[in-house]
Amino acid sequence: MFRIQKECRNRFFCRLLVVVFILLTTVSFLPADTFAAEADAVTVRVGYYENEVFEEGAEDGAIKTGYAYEYYRKISEYTGWKYEYVYGDFNDLYQMLLDGEIDLLAGLAWKEDRSDLIGYPNLPMGNETYNLVKHIYAEDITSDPSTMSGKKIGVLDSAMVDVLNQYLESNEITASISTYTDYTVLFEDFDAGKLDIIAAEGDGAYGRDDAEVLLPFGTSDYFLCVNKDRQDLLAQLNHAQSTLSTEEPNYLYTLNTKYYSGSISARAFSSVEKEWLASHKTLHVGYLENYLPYSGTDEQGEVTGIVKDIIPEILKGLGISDITVSYTGYESYDAMIADMTAAKIDVAFPVGGGLYFSEENGLYQSLPVASAPTELVHKGAYSEETTAHFAVNENNRMQYYFVRSNFPDAEITMYPSIDACLEAVVNGEVSCSTLNGLRANDMLKNSKYRDLALYQLARNDDRCFGVEIGNEGLLKLLNRGINVIGNDYAQNISYRYTGGLYSYNLKDAFIDHIAVFGTLFLAIGAFIIYLLARSGRRTKKQMIEKEAFNARLEEKNLELEASQKELADALVAAESANRAKTTFLNNMSHDIRTPMNAIVGFTSLAESHIDDKEQVQDYLGRISVSSQHLLSLINDVLDMSRIESGKMTLEESDVHLPELVHNLQTIIQENANAKQLALSFDSQDVVHEDIVTDKLRLNQVLLNILSNAVKFTPNGGTISFCVREKESTSKDVANFEFRIKDTGIGMSKEFQKSIFEAFTREKTSTVSGIQGTGLGMAITKSIIDMMGGTISVQSEEGAGSEFIVNLPCRISSHAAFAESEAKIQKDTLAGKRVLLAEDNEMNQMIAETILTESGLLVEIADNGEIAVEKMNTQPAGYYDIVLMDIQMPKMDGYEAARQIRNMTDPAKANIPIVAVTANAFEEDKNTALESGMNGHLAKPYDIPKIMETLESLIK
Repeated sequence: MFRIQKECRNRFFCRLLVVVFILLTTVSFLPADTFAAEADAVTVRVGYYENEVFEEGAEDGAIKTGYAYEYYRKISEYTGWKYEYVYGDFNDLYQMLLDGEIDLLAGLAWKEDRSDLIGYPNLPMGNETYNLVKHIYAEDITSDPSTMSGKKIGVLDSAMVDVLNQYLESNEITASISTYTDYTVLFEDFDAGKLDIIAAEGDGAYGRDDAEVLLPFGTSDYFLCVNKDRQDLLAQLNHAQSTLSTEEPNYLYTLNTKYYSGSISARAFSSVEKEWLASHKTLHVGYLENYLPYSGTDEQGEVTGIVKDIIPEILKGLGISDITVSYTGYESYDAMIADMTAAKIDVAFPVGGGLYFSEENGLYQSLPVASAPTELVHKGAYSEETTAHFAVNENNRMQYYFVRSNFPDAEITMYPSIDACLEAVVNGEVSCSTLNGLRANDMLKNSKYRDLALYQLARNDDRCFGVEIGNEGLLKLLNRGINVIGNDYAQNISYRYTGGLYSYNLKDAFIDHIAVFGTLFLAIGAFIIYLLARSGRRTKKQMIEKEAFNARLEEKNLELEASQKELADALVAAESANRAKTTFLNNMSHDIRTPMNAIVGFTSLAESHIDDKEQVQDYLGRISVSSQHLLSLINDVLDMSRIESGKMTLEESDVHLPELVHNLQTIIQENANAKQLALSFDSQDVVHEDIVTDKLRLNQVLLNILSNAVKFTPNGGTISFCVREKESTSKDVANFEFRIKDTGIGMSKEFQKSIFEAFTREKTSTVSGIQGTGLGMAITKSIIDMMGGTISVQSEEGAGSEFIVNLPCRISSHAAFAESEAKIQKDTLAGKRVLLAEDNEMNQMIAETILTESGLLVEIADNGEIAVEKMNTQPAGYYDIVLMDIQMPKMDGYEAARQIRNMTDPAKANIPIVAVTANAFEEDKNTALESGMNGHLAKPYDIPKIMETLESLIK
């Protein structure tokens, strides 16, 4: 409640009407949104040169790709940079970087002599190995450095030249060195045979099948460098790279794998690989026969599954065409590994279950061919006991190894197949089994497994190639091949082979189309009965028809009885609800008339004592108390209506709990003192004082319970309030218990059962003398339910009541400032001009009185159309703010706001506009903001809120 403190001798009676009008309706304040223009992105000039794989598309209109280009885009995600590409060759662009004509240039190695000329960031954008690359047919050049003497070596004019010269000098090699300023020309001369050897950065000779890496001669980090005068960009780049390395520590590795996995270094075989290829003409592959989509044997006895496609794809990717492949299928994992040990096969697929068990079996595991999650198969709800007893396929050691490694305490029972394992889970013989992620969904489509559920485990079980320990050449070939075709190849083709895991049979068809089959069977059955009936004697037919009729009649009688019972129950419920609402309306009729009579009566008395200031102030106080009570009655009805319609929402914000409790004590203390009640507030074990919750609704809940305690506690009684923080299972949530206890009149056991239902009061106001809607505790319970909490009551007639509220609240990440610290500093508004769009004369007078008494100049527009006309007519800056009613004739407030926002003069279009309306719900606020308004104030006018809003928006 607020009082008008400044006296106005000439308009005293008018101000009296203002106070009465304000106190008769609800007050709501919603903070104004601010309009902020998005800052323009910084444009950065990037030197862009053509470099195969690293940076491609160095001309206008060309599609850009490459390692560096993708790195630019990634950095812009953290900096917001907008790039302007400047094209040229490397040397020209480097000079432009020195001269400040471009801002960024990629691919520069660290050199001491240019560290003062350009800006190096703290972290490199990549690391490269310098390789010497020769023609594959040049057999006279070998890994012996001396064979390079007298040869022609080409190298890009860069930091690589110094590293190459040092290498040649240290190995006493005399060669002819040619430096190039353009990679394209360098590769053209190499392809034309003008150069014997080229020095390539990393995998710079990408895609050349007629070339091979001779040997590496050095490594170097390379950087995305900045013009020395752009320290601002350098700082942003350092921050972006640091953040990227923290959030995505494997990003550079992933980027390098993406662009260089198919390079000549990835396809240049080592000596052990060459030895294996030279000694083998056939690759013997062993596979599991019943393990689709990875491997299997089809009806013709041929290999199928991923293994059928991936082996030829690897050989093709490695450029190997003179190796034939043979396949041998195995029913069990053990038999496959035994044949590998006996040298009957070269490769086993798939293998898995962990490196330890592979070592125990004498195997190397390749890089993962496919990495899929492991699914736990169980029946019913998942719990800790679900993993107590596993069914494991005795022919699949990978499953056994996985369970042994990850569930060492579990009991394991072996079964002859995976189907037997799943059936054991269905029958309850075991608690669970496992399936590989690529197999699980399709296997469980089978009707006999439809009662089983999947629980994805956090541990993957990779499927790899297996080769015998010591066969390093083949292992390296397989790993190289997996890198070349990509580690997602197997997963991408797996869908081709999952169909074999699910056999659609007649039983499945029956389950899927049970309605059709049911109808068909019923039709056939009816037809058979009809034929039997016709073939029998007439008497038998009549007997059957009579029995059928009696059965139908009995069924109809039962249905009728059930319907009558339902109608009777519904009638009882309707009568009960009608009685409750009738009682509610009777109570409300009395409860609303009581404060209304007081307001009307004391207003008349104030008019008759207009010259007696003290008497009038006393009447105003009584009017205020009655108005506040009437408002609480109306608010309860509105809140219950919004709860029942599902429109009440929570608006969470940071809350400082001690401040909230202090405010509650301040509000309730005066009422407690008036009844000489002993009021105590206490807290216990509260660790997290700053929380996130709906402050308004939490206040409403606690204040409602406290107010009831004051109402129903006789003079001289006691009321205690205690908040205690309880143990929480989440580090992000604090659990609070609020206990409010009084020594009041208490309540009966019967009423305690219905206290949280709407329209219920133990006694009517005519008996107890205490007024209310009977909605307060129903609203309180609904709000607590929305907030995820609970409320209970313990009471005894004549001994008092205790309400216990348990509420979980998210812990605030920062301390919530007390409201007193967040108040806007008061600035003078004197002389500022307000355009008030309002069609109601009474509201015009009230608003004008409030605003002019604060020193503001007010001009009134009777509707939205006049408001728009006044804005068009007056010069920019004439008005400082617009207060806009919503429901007005000719043009409403929403349309008027939109037309003002569309004015061509920016100064007029951006004037602050605040909705001042009796439409006070959340959807009304959103509509106002969507139409271009800066804020929303609810009628009646709350002077402090109006002043605070004006001060925050008027510059």
